[in-house]
Formats: sequence, structure tokens, C-alpha cells
Amino acid sequence: MYRLLVISGLALGLAACGPAPRPAEEGPVQLHEPDNPLLLAEHLDVLLRPEMQGRVTGSRSFALAAQYVEDRMREFRLQPALEGHYRIVYDARVHLPWPAVLGWADRDTAAFLPGLEFWPDARSDTGRVVADRVALCVQPRTCPAAPVWVLPDTSAEATSRLAPARSVQAVLRVGPLRPTLTDAPIPGLRLLQLTPEAAARLLALPASALRAHLTDTASVTLQLRRPIFLRVRRMGEPRVGALNVLGFVAGKDPGFRNELVIVCADLDVVALPGSPLLFDGAHLGEGVAALLELARFYSTLASYWPQPRRTLLFAVWSGARQGHQGLRAYLRKPLWDPTATRRIVYLDPDPGTLAELHRLAEQYGMTLTPVLPPDSLQEDRRVFWRVPSEWQQIYRRIYNAPAAVSIPEPEKLRMRALQRARALVRAAQAILLPEAITPGPWTPVPEDTLRPPVTENHP
Repeated sequence: MYRLLVISGLALGLAACGPAPRPAEEGPVQLHEPDNPLLLAEHLDVLLRPEMQGRVTGSRSFALAAQYVEDRMREFRLQPALEGHYRIVYDARVHLPWPAVLGWADRDTAAFLPGLEFWPDARSDTGRVVADRVALCVQPRTCPAAPVWVLPDTSAEATSRLAPARSVQAVLRVGPLRPTLTDAPIPGLRLLQLTPEAAARLLALPASALRAHLTDTASVTLQLRRPIFLRVRRMGEPRVGALNVLGFVAGKDPGFRNELVIVCADLDVVALPGSPLLFDGAHLGEGVAALLELARFYSTLASYWPQPRRTLLFAVWSGARQGHQGLRAYLRKPLWDPTATRRIVYLDPDPGTLAELHRLAEQYGMTLTPVLPPDSLQEDRRVFWRVPSEWQQIYRRIYNAPAAVSIPEPEKLRMRALQRARALVRAAQAILLPEAITPGPWTPVPEDTLRPPVTENHP
């Protein structure tokens, strides 16, 4: 359907305006549809290279991926966002609580396996804790005084408020292991995620007894025969120079070119720089691939026809997994008058952060339109563990059961990512075409470059 809209929109524009000047170089028009699978696959194959898979904000992997995005924007002849530069650098907070150790204080080596039995929560502060007394509670407000709380995974939000106020040194959250990122820790509080099996082994309790304690409204304090030991360290520096990559396609209608539509996507992932333990199968680069193909399409369109009417800004953010810091940095110092920004078209944001994104856009007087793949393509999106095979053998010896580790098939992941990228392009085109190609008589501006209306807020 959107192909028909392109053709009809171009026909109306050409009928009203006459031929537009061709670019300096002559040659056939290469106006491939933006959902072309070969072109989308080219971007995905680059972003899935081993050296770019761990692209946490501030890491070398992210810088390599950002360089690829910049090179493609230059190849597609987008106008650089600021004074000849596609990259805008801002100061970001990065908190990576790793490595972590969990075991007993009377042993010299770690006894529990990260990724199989425990994982540091993203909000965990650094430091070490030794304790022989723990409180088992259903919810934190009923927990008695103890240096360590053991709670079910469902009590995460209340824990972050109450535990520091009660001088708790560590909180062990029992449930599935969910690796995430955040921009800052909860000061003075160590947080670990434990599987139920690992929690029972750590506390020397039968599994049934642990379940009973974590579901009973009455809290209990345990005096442990063997003190537990845990330590969390931080990887890297707490503040880094982070990158956003942005480029314009100038609007051609003098009456509309000062209105902006932002098309954006996230480049960062959940990972540990230099470590193979995590593989982020939820963020394979689908949104960035879709954005680059939309940028190519509209830039090529602008080279041969008097389109688009409104100006488009294609933006790739960093820091999305750590509080949407890249988007926040742009909104604090926008390149365009916020009152003239019609909408932010956000490709493939995390569904769980949509409420936060809408609030953030509304705070600056903007409208945010998320573009998500259909639910049928969202099912298998998660972070995978890549723990060494020897760890899995140790796990089997301890629990007499295989470790629940999912090893993704690379080609299957790639094909699903390609399907999502094509779906994103099609959904985004349904939103962008009415903004970019509008019927009616008008005379296009002669120049292809523009000066953004806002200058005093430029970074």
C-alpha cells in the first residue's frame, strides 16, 4: 500500500512543481524500496559482527557501530547535524556492576556460577558483604532488621526505597535471572538475582522450605551456620563521552520545511564489554537497519524530486538501556525548535519503556509515535547467556540436571531480525509518507541544505 502512496505522492508533486534539478552526478535513479531485504540484511550483518555485538554505550564496540552508521549517512548524502559533524558527544553515566562473586566466607573461591545461578542486579552498588544472618520476607516493609534480605523477585521497586533506609547491606532477589542496565546504582546497597535452586543451596534450606518462607506473610530470620560472602565490582568508568549520530534530509517546501519530523532508533545493547557471557537477542540492530534504509530512501528521493516537503532528522541514540540518556541529551539541547517538531517516530523501542518515553517527550512539548514489530515477531526477543561448557558441567554435577541455557542459532536470529526490520520499515512508512509527501501546488526551494531554526541550544 505504501508503494502506491509513494507513486501517487510523487505524481502530484511533479505535476504541481515541474521537474526538479538533478544532482551533479548523472546516472540511473536507484530508488529501491526501503524494505529491500538485501539492503536491510547488509546493515544487520555488520551490526551482528562479533566486534559490534557488545555495543554498550561508551564501549569500543559502540564506537565501531556508530562509525558504521555515520559512514552510511555520509554515503546517503544526509546533511550533517552540526557544523559538518554527524556525531554529537555528550556526557553519559554508565554503571556496569561486574564482576560479581557469591559463595561462603569460609571458602577461598567462588562457589556459585554467574549466568546460571546468580547475576548482579543492574542497580547494585559495589562493595563486599559478609553476613551470618538473613531475613526471609514476602515484601520489604515486613522484613525484620538483618544485614541481608532475601525476597521474591516481585518486590523490586519497594526494595530500592526501603532497604537503604533500614541499613540493609545486601538484597538477594529470588527468581529468574534478568540482565539489564541502568545509569546509576542504589548507593550502599548490593543487589543480586538468584535462582530458587541457588538460593536454597546458599542458605542450606530445602527448596520447599524456601518457597514457604517467601510466600508466608510472616517473616523469618535465619542464623546461618556458614556465613555468606558476596562482592560486586564495577566495570569501567562511571562517566563516559557518549555518541549520538544524526543527519538531516532537508524539506523542499518553503511553507513546510521549517517543520521537523524526527525518525530515531537505539544502537546500544545489554552486554558486558569484552565479555562473551551475554548476548542481547532483543536488540540485534533492527531499528537502526530500518532507519538507515528510510534515510537512504528519502535522501535519494530528495536528489531527484521536490520531496520531502517537511525536514526529516534521522537520529541514532546511545544510552537507551541506561535511562534513555541519548534522547535526553538531545531534548535538553535540541537542534530544532521544539515547537516546530511535529513528532518523534521511534523505531523499535523497548515496549516496557513506552510510558517513560511518552512522559519524556511530553515534558518537552513533543509527540512520540512508537513503531513496533508485530507481536508474532516479538516472542523470541531476550538476552541469552553464553556461559562456558565447563560451568554447565559443574551445574549438572551440583543439581543433577542440565543448566537452562539457550544457545541461539545465528541464522535463525538473523532471519527473525530481518523480518522485524522489514516490518518496522513498512509501519514507519505509513506514518512518514503523509508527513513527507503532501499534495497541493507549491514551488520547491532551490537549495538542498538548511540552517536549523535553533542555534542557541546547539551542543
